[in-house]
Amino acid sequence: MTKPPYDDQASFSAPIEDLQVRIAFLDDLVEQLNEQLARQSLEIADLQKQMQFLYQRVEAADLSEGIAPFDPLTNKPPHY
Repeated sequence: MTKPPYDDQASFSAPIEDLQVRIAFLDDLVEQLNEQLARQSLEIADLQKQMQFLYQRVEAADLSEGIAPFDPLTNKPPHY
């Protein structure tokens, strides 16, 4: 005796529905990660600008006070 065709469709519908739920979850997760990555990229760019600004201020302050810029290759601490 053969199964009616609707039994085959019923047996496939649950796994297909499960896969659709997983795909929807993964799509949402990818979107969240993409948004977080975009926010972090903007934050990193902002921090780099701030660091560059601070570096320029320190360098300008050192030059205005007559202090030579620090060079780690030539200015070794006394304990070396």
